[in-house]
Amino acid sequence: MNKKIIAALLAFFVLGSLFFTSCKSTKSITRLHLKTLPYQQLYAKMEANTPSFSDFAGKLAVNYQNGDKEPMSFRVQIRVKKDSIIWMSLIPAMGIEAARVVMTQDSVKLLNRLKKNYLLGNYHLLDSLMHTRINYAMIQALLFADIVHYPLSDSSAVVEGNLYRLNMKANIPITGDETHTLLQQVWLDPNTFQIKHLLLRESSMKGKDIQIFYDEYQQVSGKTIPLKMQVVIRAKKKIVINIIYKKVEIGVPHRFPFIVPGKYKKLL
Repeated sequence: MNKKIIAALLAFFVLGSLFFTSCKSTKSITRLHLKTLPYQQLYAKMEANTPSFSDFAGKLAVNYQNGDKEPMSFRVQIRVKKDSIIWMSLIPAMGIEAARVVMTQDSVKLLNRLKKNYLLGNYHLLDSLMHTRINYAMIQALLFADIVHYPLSDSSAVVEGNLYRLNMKANIPITGDETHTLLQQVWLDPNTFQIKHLLLRESSMKGKDIQIFYDEYQQVSGKTIPLKMQVVIRAKKKIVINIIYKKVEIGVPHRFPFIVPGKYKKLL
């Protein structure tokens, strides 16, 4: 299997962002002296400014850098049925689909058209490829510029520079009775209360984290969403992914085809 292409596509899943259309940008005005606000008030304002969608489709341009390897640029088509399925198609420069991925709450399916093989697995596959722990809830939350929602064991809010920072700690289930502590830090614009920067770190995964930077928010269908984003995955190697959405469709149901040709070889 062409691991370079598949790893790039899987890495892209760990991003979070929304869409790009030809609408007016919204710019925030920096406050020099921020008033300290309680966590619950900031959290409520953040949630009120987080767009929610049931059906989503988009086209985007991606630049992917894995450590000191040569960067790759490619196009991605994405379709989402919230809380159900995420579908992606990777298209390199030659314009022919190279790989397809379908993800549900408990499964990951890969189709490699270049090598004519496929894989049916779960999120342990992504864990091994990305060298960090990933699940559907995390991917979907980041995809929609949201936080990962778990019952919190601790929370706080502080002013950091010209932004508000929310600190959240949650115990998340892994297998059976085993749990790990997920630490989330969210930096909010003080004028719009939109997410500017998000960090995820699991206590058991020392030296590993995922950071997402959102930029150039725009009005799309009455919702303010980010035009650009950068994902930084710090694990065995540092992975940097830059994304720009080129087209988006909201609220229109789509199909999620994943048909394996008869001659394709099953992996694992």
